Amino acid sequence: MVKLKHLLVLLAIYPWLDFVIRLGTPTIIGSIWDDLFLLVILIAFLIEKRQEQRYLIVPKSVKWSFQIFLLFSISSIIINVVPLAVSIDVLRVVFQPMLFAIITFYLLDEEETTDAFIRLMVVSTVLIAIAGIIQYLFKIESVRWVHNKDLEQFRIVSIFSNPNALAGYLNMLLSFTIALFLYIQGKWQKIAYFAASLIIFVALLLTFSRGAWIAFFVMVLYLLWIWNKKWLLALPLFVAITPFVMPDSVVQRFANLLDPTYYQMSSEYGRIAFWLEALQKIKENPLFGMGLGMFGDSVPLRHNIPFSTWVDNHYLKLGAEIGIFGLSGFLLLLVSLFILNHRMIKQAPSNKDKAYLLGIAGVQITMAIQNVTASIFEALANAVYFYAFMGMLLAFVWRNNIKKSKLSERGK
Repeated sequence: MVKLKHLLVLLAIYPWLDFVIRLGTPTIIGSIWDDLFLLVILIAFLIEKRQEQRYLIVPKSVKWSFQIFLLFSISSIIINVVPLAVSIDVLRVVFQPMLFAIITFYLLDEEETTDAFIRLMVVSTVLIAIAGIIQYLFKIESVRWVHNKDLEQFRIVSIFSNPNALAGYLNMLLSFTIALFLYIQGKWQKIAYFAASLIIFVALLLTFSRGAWIAFFVMVLYLLWIWNKKWLLALPLFVAITPFVMPDSVVQRFANLLDPTYYQMSSEYGRIAFWLEALQKIKENPLFGMGLGMFGDSVPLRHNIPFSTWVDNHYLKLGAEIGIFGLSGFLLLLVSLFILNHRMIKQAPSNKDKAYLLGIAGVQITMAIQNVTASIFEALANAVYFYAFMGMLLAFVWRNNIKKSKLSERGK
């Protein structure tokens, strides 16, 4: 058990591991290290946890929606005769991160372990945010993202591959630091989580990712709604003063959304054009799509699939590749997990548990929204953490079931 729990440390610092390994090792090692890491995990769990059938507590709504998504994903590959190399690559990109949920589902079964895991993640994220802030102050170009030279606005990536991926990751951890600040009672802990939230938020601003900013705003609304609805009355005042307290570069970045020229350019060769093309593909192939990995984003571009493009909308991309029913299965999976989480928040026995569950809800909200304007699920670290946090949610379900069983036994 002790050796297995060390995997949580590796998971908590996953972005640093990915950065160092990809930067300091040959390309072949950098591209497969996560596969080897996952293989070690699966073997370790097969040996140590084979007797535990925790999967039995997973709600039917989550199981069924996942099965629908998986069925149509595989069917789209078979029916459209997707090349073997593309099939392996896309299944790895889409489904491999889901397996990281095993770590948190099986290992976060004690409060102390959960506390240590989240604290380590917060420290790691603060360091990532500081690295990004330093990058902005000194305009340090990243070896993993070279597009700043072609843009008017310098955007940070820190140790990530692009600004949107970094923004998605920062949003996930902000969900936890803000929730913990709201619910933790200790004075020094509140100060620590407030400071962490402030540093991470500054880094989030410097990504200049508008989709992430919108996702952050919606996430905060949900957190305040659960914590104290009265604070929502201050929303009009907050919106009114924001343009005056935010840096001009941030305000201007958002103001571009109101520029008709932006939409004209986007319609000609940008997000709107990509979305319309994806909708057309869905219309042409509504049942099984074009085949998983045969239309949008990293996989088809990596394999030089004809007419492939960046869609910048994960849902439309999935719809074009696996059809309406497959997309519906994926959306139902996200909704089922959120409903489960929302119910768990109401049943949380302590403020700390409520804070953690709110953090997971924030992860669900920010990822769901940001994937409307970018395919953040295709960024490895983001997908790994999203599903790891869903495993954390199921670990809370497991712990609740254990507590209920013990109470039932005492009642007898």
